[in-house]
Amino acid sequence: MVSIWSQSGVSTGRSQGGGFLVALDLEMVATLLAGKQGSILALYGLFSRASPSRTPMTPDRNPSFADADIYADVTIAETAGEIEPEPQPEARPELSIVMPCLNEYQTLAACIEKARTAIAALGVSGEVVIADNGSTDGSQDLARSLGVRVIDVPVRGYGAALIWGMRAAHGRYLVMGDADDSYDFREAVALVTRLAEGFDLVVGTRLKGRIEPGAMPWKNRYIGTPALTAIVNTVYGCNFSDVNCGMRALKKSAFEAMHLESSGMEFASEMLVKAAILGLKTSEVPITLHVDGRDREPHLRPWADGWRHLKYILLFAPKLIYFLPGSILIGVGIVLSAILAIAPSGEQVYLGALRFGDHWIVAAALAVLLGYELMLTGLLAHLYTLTHRLRRKTPRMSWLVKFVKIETIGIVALLTLGAGLAIELSVVRQWVGGGFGPMNAIRPAVMGMALILIGTQTLFSGMFYAVLSDRYQNAISDRS
Repeated sequence: MVSIWSQSGVSTGRSQGGGFLVALDLEMVATLLAGKQGSILALYGLFSRASPSRTPMTPDRNPSFADADIYADVTIAETAGEIEPEPQPEARPELSIVMPCLNEYQTLAACIEKARTAIAALGVSGEVVIADNGSTDGSQDLARSLGVRVIDVPVRGYGAALIWGMRAAHGRYLVMGDADDSYDFREAVALVTRLAEGFDLVVGTRLKGRIEPGAMPWKNRYIGTPALTAIVNTVYGCNFSDVNCGMRALKKSAFEAMHLESSGMEFASEMLVKAAILGLKTSEVPITLHVDGRDREPHLRPWADGWRHLKYILLFAPKLIYFLPGSILIGVGIVLSAILAIAPSGEQVYLGALRFGDHWIVAAALAVLLGYELMLTGLLAHLYTLTHRLRRKTPRMSWLVKFVKIETIGIVALLTLGAGLAIELSVVRQWVGGGFGPMNAIRPAVMGMALILIGTQTLFSGMFYAVLSDRYQNAISDRS
C-alpha cells in the first residue's frame, strides 16, 4: 500500500436517488433566499431538475453554458430531487475520481471498482463521482446502487460532463477518466502521487506507455494525436507526448484557476493550453490504453473532433495567428513604399532585374491594410481571451490598458483620417487645376485611401477596445 497522507480509509457519498423534491424545510428555503447557498435561481434549479432516469437532451432542451453559470453555484441539488449540503472542510475527501458517463452500463461497475481500489491503495479518503450526460440505459441507477455520487449534467458533451463533475467534486485532488473501461483507474495511483509531489496537472501518456491491439484507430495513433501534440508543444512551449489522453489528475485549485468551458472533446486541449498559459507545473505518467468494454460505437468523431481541437489550440495563440503574419505584411508594405519613393511618381524604379512602377503602390497599400487589420484583430482577440476566457491580467496588457485610453485612440484615428482626406483633397485640387484632364496621381490617391481606412478601423475598433479594457480593469483580480 502506498501511503501519502496521514488519514486513511475510503469514503463515498451515497446518493439516495428516487423521487422529485416535494417539500423543502423552511430553514433551507430561508437560507436560499438569504443568499447563503445561492440566489432565488437556486430554487428554480431545484424544481426544474428532471428525474434520475432522464430522457436524452434534445436541442431545444439543452441549456448553454450561460445557463450552466446559473447552476454552477447550486451544489445543494446535485441529483434529481436530492439536497446534499457541502461537507465541512474536515470532512472533505482528499481525492475525487470523476467519470463522464453516457450509456456506460456495461463497463461502469468495473470502472467504479478499480477507482475504489486506487483510492484504497493511496490510503486516502476519496469519492467516486459519475457525471451523467443523460444516459438512457440505467447507468445512473447502477451507479447509485453502488454507492457513488451521481451528478446529472444538463449540458451535452464530454467537456460539459467533466466540468460539471469536477465542479461538484469535493476532493482536493481530482482524477478524470472515461467510464468505458479503456483506462484502468488503478493506474491513477502514479498520477496522484505526482500531484502530492507538487505538480498541478499530471497527464497520462498512452504513446509512451502501452496501447493494446485494437484500442486506438491507426489514424488517431499515427496522425491525429502526434500532429496535435506537436502543434501544442510548438505554439505553447510544452513538452507533452500525448495531448489527447483522457486519464489525468489535477489539483482542484488548478481546475478552478483554468476556468474551463469547452463542452466537447476539445476540452482536453483547452486544459493543456490554459495550463501552459497560466504556467502550471505539469508532468506525464505512462499508462495503458485498453480495448473498451462496450458493444457499441464510441462517441468519438475523429475528423470533426480533431478540427475542434486544432481550432481551440490556435484561438489562444494570437502571436502565431495574428501578430506574426500581420507584422510581416506591414513590413512588406513599408518596404514596397520605400522602394517607390526612390523615384518621382510616374517613373520606374530598378533594383537589379526587378522593375517597380506606380501600380505597385496598390500592393503596398493592400499589404499594410491587411497587416494592420490582423494586428488590430489580434490585440482585441487577446484582450477578449484575457477578460472572458482566462480571466487574468498580464503585465504587458496592464501597461497597455493603463496608458492607451479611448480618448487617445480617438485623437490618433481622427488625425489619421484627416491626413487621408487632406491627401485626397490635394489630388482633387490637382485634377481641377489641370482642367479635369489626365493626371498621374496614383501614389497619393492610394496613400490617402489607405490612411482613411486605417483611421476608420482604428476609431471603431477603439470603441470595442474600450469595452474590453474596462472589463479588464474592473472585473479581473490582479494576477500576472
